[in-house]
Amino acid sequence: MNHFGSVAIPVLLIGLIMYRRIRRSIGFQKYSARRMKFRIGIFAVIGVLLIATGFSHPIRYIADAAGIAIGAVLAYLAIRYSEFERSGDGNLYYNTHTGIQAAVVILFVGRLAYRLIFMYDGSTPTGSGQEFTQQFSSDPWTAAIFFILVAYYLGYYVFLLRQEKHYSLKEL
Repeated sequence: MNHFGSVAIPVLLIGLIMYRRIRRSIGFQKYSARRMKFRIGIFAVIGVLLIATGFSHPIRYIADAAGIAIGAVLAYLAIRYSEFERSGDGNLYYNTHTGIQAAVVILFVGRLAYRLIFMYDGSTPTGSGQEFTQQFSSDPWTAAIFFILVAYYLGYYVFLLRQEKHYSLKEL
């Protein structure tokens, strides 16, 4: 029973986070400049830190670059299909293409699920915890998918911040 609790709690927590992320991704979302600036900051800091730690595994730089390129393409497509709407109370709402947002979420959830299955099926390397952390952080696929997310959200949120200024000027 103890093993069930140690697995069930993280799985439920990850499930809740994914549910909230998916719910926020579908349909019109209320524009919040403060939330977007915070997320831009978090993604930028984590991205810079991960790029800085890649020197021990230079092959990761190729995966990082590929992830950034794919994320930029997805952000460009999301920008092209974005819709904006002002509500009666003056709030700005935005909506991106559901398929693009679903692809980004599926990439993230799929890679996270793969890593969790890999960790829990017993095929993790034996030895010290440090060896496992190095193996986890040096995985080029995980790095590429993370940088897809970084490039996508940085590009899209910067676009939204600029678009809000356009809509504010347009309304005056």
